[in-house]
Amino acid sequence: MVRSPSLALALPLLLMGTLARASSQECSKDPATSLVDQLVGLVGERAARTCDVCSGAVMAKVEEVSAGVSAAKAEHQKELGDVRGLVQGVQAAAQREREGILASLVEAQGDIEAVRESVALSEQRTNVKLEELRSEIATVNANANGNLTAVAQQLRSDIENLKTMLENIQTFIKGGARTSRDAPSTCAENQVMLASVGYLAPVDSGKYKNNTDCSWIIERPQGYRIKLTWLMFALERCTDCKCDYVEIWDGNTTKELIGGRRYCGYLDPPTMTSSSNRVEIKFHSNSARNYAGFKIKYESIED
Repeated sequence: MVRSPSLALALPLLLMGTLARASSQECSKDPATSLVDQLVGLVGERAARTCDVCSGAVMAKVEEVSAGVSAAKAEHQKELGDVRGLVQGVQAAAQREREGILASLVEAQGDIEAVRESVALSEQRTNVKLEELRSEIATVNANANGNLTAVAQQLRSDIENLKTMLENIQTFIKGGARTSRDAPSTCAENQVMLASVGYLAPVDSGKYKNNTDCSWIIERPQGYRIKLTWLMFALERCTDCKCDYVEIWDGNTTKELIGGRRYCGYLDPPTMTSSSNRVEIKFHSNSARNYAGFKIKYESIED
């Protein structure tokens, strides 16, 4: 218990007051005893009152301290609540971060599986492509072998054709036919044209003769065709070209008329290209009239 600071000062004052009142009163039979009793009673009464005051002060202080403790406790509880809230927030953030990490791991696992599937698919496609390349290489090799065989056969055929051509030329020469490398080649029968480009005409200048038959043979190696361009054309004109005419025959054994007919009159025939490597041109005139004739340019073209 805390003692009141005014108690030490109050006791002497109380004693002095008591003594003053005792002097004005009459004493008892034993004045000393009476004085002591009065003093004791007075002091006890004052002491009791003083203790009541002190007790009230102490209780007020206790209540004040209790209120401070309660406030401190409330503040502490509030701080504890804040700390708990902060801890809970940190725990929640950690939980979210943990869940995010787990989700990232799951996604990464999915990406890994996707990459594995992509790699497997790429390997499968690569294997398919390799098989296709192997098949193409095998096809190319087979085609190359076939092409080489075809080229060899074509070369043998060309050699045989050249031999046949030389034999024909020798036969024509022995039979009195002429060969020509220069242009123009005038009228004669079975003339073999050796040049790849040349000109044909029944006469060099003037008019062709009546009752004339002449022919030109143009033959090139296999793989070539023959193009005919008419530079000039003037023959006797009559029905179905029975008088004077020109015929152009296409082919070796099976021959066909290019254009399907003879040509006569004064209009240039169209430019012609054979379907084979051999063309034979025939000219005929009767005994009636004669004209300037024609002039043809021939040239070899590759298929």
